[in-house]
Amino acid sequence: MVLLTKQNLRKLYACFVRLPPFCNYRMPAPHKVTFKVVNDLDTYGWFVNDPPRIEISRLCEDFEKINETLLHEMIHCMLWYNKHKDFDAHGDKFNKYAEIVCNLYGYDKEEF
Repeated sequence: MVLLTKQNLRKLYACFVRLPPFCNYRMPAPHKVTFKVVNDLDTYGWFVNDPPRIEISRLCEDFEKINETLLHEMIHCMLWYNKHKDFDAHGDKFNKYAEIVCNLYGYDKEEF
């Protein structure tokens, strides 16, 4: 059984947008986001805007890494959806939300 599928990514996204901290922010509905599993050997995931797409690499082999990577990309998505021009950067805005997510879900901010 394969855990990392675009269908499962959509289900996880649908769950996370209803949980803190994302339930407190404007987020695109799950059916408005495209999900893709890719064979990238350098990057765990990325967010592409307009139309919104979250891509997760097969490097994410377990449930925790899939969740961590999806949550990371959801921060970029949230910043884009709320009209932040630097949505794709790992600057102050991203780091503010990354700290919230890492504290809430127990991830190491340095690796997030």
